[in-house]
Amino acid sequence: MLDQLMSAVGGNVVSELTEKTGINAEQAQSILPVAQESLQSGLMEQVTGGNMSGILGMFNSSGSGLTGNPIFAAIKAKFATGVMSKLGVPESVAGMVAGTGMNSMISGLTGQLKGDSGEVTQDDLMSKLGLGGGLGDMAKNALGDKLGGLGDMAGGLGDAAKGLTGDATGGLGDAAKGLGDKLGGMFGK
Repeated sequence: MLDQLMSAVGGNVVSELTEKTGINAEQAQSILPVAQESLQSGLMEQVTGGNMSGILGMFNSSGSGLTGNPIFAAIKAKFATGVMSKLGVPESVAGMVAGTGMNSMISGLTGQLKGDSGEVTQDDLMSKLGLGGGLGDMAKNALGDKLGGLGDMAGGLGDAAKGLTGDATGGLGDAAKGLGDKLGGMFGK
């Protein structure tokens, strides 16, 4: 979903970058994927940290409120680092490009994300950015669904023990499976 929203705001970001930073349109176009990657990475850190209110605060900020937002600052810093490595420009130029580009991108995305209330709400983020699915799934995959995986492993251990002892002996295999099922239940499986 973020890809679609980025496509919608990318043209404006390229225009602002060329007008305000002096880089050419080809360079500006080439750093859009770096901007998107920086944004996704920064949002993922916040989602996995459970900071939905911080994300909402960033999208509902504007002007100096946006530039003073710590999440925005962290994403902008990631973007500047990516710009320096991709374009090989000095830090001062990369900082200007990152500031202008990320400000334009967040402003454009905010316009796309706003619901009927005139602000970006958690429901807007869930539905339009796919935080219940897209980014939420990426966060789940980034964590490796570790707790659920432990439950699956414990259940698998019980199944393996039952397989080793055979159904005829039943007792040990069933006890091990029961333990696996209980451990799996403790971890949400």
